[in-house]
Amino acid sequence: MKVLLTLRSDDDADTLREELLATLAKFVESGGAARAALDLRVTGDELDEVKALDNDPYADAVVSLWAPPSHEAALQLPLPSGTELVGAYEVDEIVQRDYERTWPADVASPGVKLVCFVTRREGITHDAYSAHWRERHGPLALEHQPGFWHYVQNHVVGWLTDSTPRYDGIGELHFRSAGEVQTGMFASKEGERLIWEDTERFMDHSRSTTLPTNEYLVP
Repeated sequence: MKVLLTLRSDDDADTLREELLATLAKFVESGGAARAALDLRVTGDELDEVKALDNDPYADAVVSLWAPPSHEAALQLPLPSGTELVGAYEVDEIVQRDYERTWPADVASPGVKLVCFVTRREGITHDAYSAHWRERHGPLALEHQPGFWHYVQNHVVGWLTDSTPRYDGIGELHFRSAGEVQTGMFASKEGERLIWEDTERFMDHSRSTTLPTNEYLVP
């Protein structure tokens, strides 16, 4: 089981990072999850490369929890003062392209990740959306989007609170550097055309958002 929590916070980015990483380390150590990750909205110079893509009005951070004992246990993650839960999702994680981790847990993973909250287009079912994303679009993206250093599809199988936004999938598009978001998004104009045409077959762009983040792995 993998659970994703989306969070909104009044804290500044540095305070939120320090508090959440300390909380997640204790949560994993106590058996609340096998491992965890924190994706925190990009700030500073890297933001200049990706700010045009930042259009998520709801979340400042995303927490990933692998193998919590239960949904209820995942929802017991203590949150810092001034931070609130926006959404909670059980997901089926499909790693389309993996990276080799060579950095310690107390530093950010290299590069920038685009966390994409995706809503299916009208006229197709949630299952049809997931099948298309997994079986057709995933391989197409690997072929035509060379900048994807780490590419994960999180297919939503459960919305864990009544107020959780009803996204159908949450993508993780991880680039080795912020600059590669611009230079490595598409291999060619033809590849760009094929990708955009295919997205129209299964997703609703008007109800989908993107949060550029830096990733921190725990432990």
